[in-house]
Amino acid sequence: MLLWTTLSYANSYGILVNGQIFFAAEYRGKDSNTGTYDEYLAHVALKSGDTFQLYDVEYDARWAVDLDTWSIAGFTRSGDHYTSSVTGCFDCYIKLKYGEDQLYIGNGSNCGSGTNIDDIYRGAVPHECEAVLMQAFYNESYSATAPGVSEYGNTKWTTLTPQAPEIGAYFDYVWLPPSANGDGMGYHPKQYSNQNSNWGTRAELDALISALHANNCKVVADIVINHCTGWTTWCDFPTMDFGEYGVFNPDASYICQDDEVNAEWNRPTEDNPGSGACWGTASGSYDDGENWDGARDWSHDNVYVQQMFIAYLKWMRNVMHYDGFRYDKGDGFNNWHHWHYNSEARPEIAFMECYKGTDDIWSRIQGAQYDLMALDFDLKWHVFNSIAGWDYSRGRGDCIMSRGNGRHSVTFIESHDWFLRPDNENEFGGRGNSMTPALKARLLQANALLLSMPGVPCVFYPHWQRYKAELKPMILARKWAGVHSESEVKDEYATATGYQATVVGKHGWLILCLGDKTGQTFQGFTLAASNYSTMEGHNESFEIWVLSDQPRPTGVEQPTSGSSLKGRGEKFLKDGKLYIRMGDKTYDIMGQLINK
Repeated sequence: MLLWTTLSYANSYGILVNGQIFFAAEYRGKDSNTGTYDEYLAHVALKSGDTFQLYDVEYDARWAVDLDTWSIAGFTRSGDHYTSSVTGCFDCYIKLKYGEDQLYIGNGSNCGSGTNIDDIYRGAVPHECEAVLMQAFYNESYSATAPGVSEYGNTKWTTLTPQAPEIGAYFDYVWLPPSANGDGMGYHPKQYSNQNSNWGTRAELDALISALHANNCKVVADIVINHCTGWTTWCDFPTMDFGEYGVFNPDASYICQDDEVNAEWNRPTEDNPGSGACWGTASGSYDDGENWDGARDWSHDNVYVQQMFIAYLKWMRNVMHYDGFRYDKGDGFNNWHHWHYNSEARPEIAFMECYKGTDDIWSRIQGAQYDLMALDFDLKWHVFNSIAGWDYSRGRGDCIMSRGNGRHSVTFIESHDWFLRPDNENEFGGRGNSMTPALKARLLQANALLLSMPGVPCVFYPHWQRYKAELKPMILARKWAGVHSESEVKDEYATATGYQATVVGKHGWLILCLGDKTGQTFQGFTLAASNYSTMEGHNESFEIWVLSDQPRPTGVEQPTSGSSLKGRGEKFLKDGKLYIRMGDKTYDIMGQLINK
């Protein structure tokens, strides 16, 4: 991999390898005498067949330039990128001077710590990821008295383990709740190296992870490293023993000095113990993110804190055998640390919770050197406000995924933060209404949108438990077409009463129809999943059609037939290209009129 440094974004250039952004190891800036921008990139790891191109960070522009005549052989230019026919580590030197831009490629020394090119870490954001994710828990679902547990079951480790074969048949990743010892669900951890929690024992967790791996399903750990609680008081922390990766004894110097533990209102008095003997002792740096006032915030600028969490995350990867990370409270500290921790622990996938709008989330992804995905909150709000309200006029809405950044988007409809929470009104359909019979058709529409679009879709466990028969064909339709995180989408129709889009997959095309856009016939396509309903006085139907060059996956339940809705359009293949026929007019896949 490339040896990265922290760069400012303006006038910074890097290289994309198979779409993964690598930054320059040294930015030399503009030479005032020659008008040339120079960029030096060390140890770029390439395998035969890899594509790469230059990248302008500020403008999100990518392109190919001429190779310097002194460059080594083995690189073929094709449009806006090069393809490597050789394998190894290379040093690159970019000279940008008006129309005379050139790229020099020379032999590099080694890539990181190893010489095996297959061991090179390419980052935590997969390229054209076809994975489907499940969030395998909901609010307090470890408890026998949790709201909803009688309908959807608990999600303790021992409950999930027998489900591993069925889960593995449809899902590529399972996101588990925080497994470190802590309060309640684990979002206030106490001892990271202690994996006995309300969800079960460490031995039971080991058995669950092994069962999921045996069924070709990888496991995402919920990582809560923004904050913690003390063992018995505000800041008496237990030993964190990560074996070969290190033993740590954190104290108040690991906590941000502007944490509540030091607040004047917490000063102990005769009438109020406040934070007790801890008051005034937190001596870390100032919080470089947003404070969480329910627990102590770790000072991530402290080198010992960084060492502790690098050890923890490596231990989670290599001892507990988690495959990826979901970072809780992703805006709680400077996002550069996410890149730092990922580059050390090397998760296969990493995404954060950042309860913010798209612009804010995207700036934080940039701060993580683009080596981070995020839960796509604006898509959740769009679905909450649109599909739940019978309005499809905004299509996919404005979110990370719809802006063309699906590679960094984990799309979702519901999560533990809203579902059956008495303190939160933002559940799909309103508090406590998500799973009512009247809302079933709209919830299925929302999942059809989720599973047809780019990004990495995250299916919510109660939805899976209640509507398994309907969700299975949706998931298999996605896989049949090869829809992935960066798939191209053509939004064809979006009105208050219906939506239609064509999505380009690795193996073919997928057509999604919602509302009154259902009922059409698409020549050559197969109806892979559907549901028809007008029970609430609106058309709450959906259809997913697939045309693929792959065999149809086994186990797809046949869709409901017999829709009485009238068709108005047709799609067909000609000379290997997909066209749309509407009446006497024909359009290409991008909506350009072909004939009149």
